[in-house]
Amino acid sequence: MPSKEIALPHIVPFFNGHSRPTFHLYVSQPPPKNTLDSRVETCTNHRTACDCREAILAEDLAELRAECDMLLGTLREELDGHATRAYTADGARDEQAECKCTGCRIARRLPWYCMGGYVVTTRTT
Repeated sequence: MPSKEIALPHIVPFFNGHSRPTFHLYVSQPPPKNTLDSRVETCTNHRTACDCREAILAEDLAELRAECDMLLGTLREELDGHATRAYTADGARDEQAECKCTGCRIARRLPWYCMGGYVVTTRTT
């Protein structure tokens, strides 16, 4: 009788300076999520995608995401109700109507800013 479990592959992606992975390494177990994983201490053969390197990378990414969330939350709270960006009826930017406080000036200089709970990019490609 066939198994009814679905086997999901565990994949470690490799990026070569691009936003899309250039190579995928299939591993038998899911990579560790942080350095508290028991496999980190037993890692002796340091190689590409070894357990300790994956644990450190995952931990660093989690910390950076938490810091980014904290920064965005602070921006949302402090700039709530401010006219950080203002536009005319025809859709052109209205710099006269924009808020001139330091927080709004900083938010306008960032490549992303906070509006209505969403991160909106201001960069154009």
